[in-house]
Amino acid sequence: MKSVSSFEFQLSHKNISGTRIGDLVFSKATGLISDNNSMFIEAKFLFGNLTLSGGFLTVDNITFFLNPLTQKWEVTEDSVTPLSFFDPEKGIEKILSSTTSPKFRSNSEKYWNIEGSMPASSLSNLIGDTSDNNVEIIVWIDKDSLYLTRAVIFGQLNGYDDSVNINEIQRIIDISRFNEEIVIENPLN
Repeated sequence: MKSVSSFEFQLSHKNISGTRIGDLVFSKATGLISDNNSMFIEAKFLFGNLTLSGGFLTVDNITFFLNPLTQKWEVTEDSVTPLSFFDPEKGIEKILSSTTSPKFRSNSEKYWNIEGSMPASSLSNLIGDTSDNNVEIIVWIDKDSLYLTRAVIFGQLNGYDDSVNINEIQRIIDISRFNEEIVIENPLN
């Protein structure tokens, strides 16, 4: 993934409502990462029975937060940035570098499917605090570009995961739009 200048990702969950981060449950997200350290993330959160939409945007070293209550962009304090706890590029690299016991699962015309296991802590760049167990993972690698295009992570990632069958929990990361021109602009301009 080192030769990637930009990409889009989507994170979703299956067999669980989302990943708990503090008092909120992070249910899904779509993000754009550009080559100039800019990123834009739209996310859905659950707070009890309420669904909230929010977002983060970082451009020109300024971070903005889309307030889920007012749906207006606000500048965050300098010390608060999604890049401090959420780094998709490092998270994706860690998925590839920390997978142990990799095995070919299938070999299609376009993708290699590789399965293995990895420490849940390898995903801390994506979800923050994690548990001390291993999780199972299946990745899709594009045969032409050699880019990771999909990862499905099975199992418990933090102490809040509370499914009846922990091993059926899935977090799905889809990655696309590699090296496309992505323009992320200041939302207040």
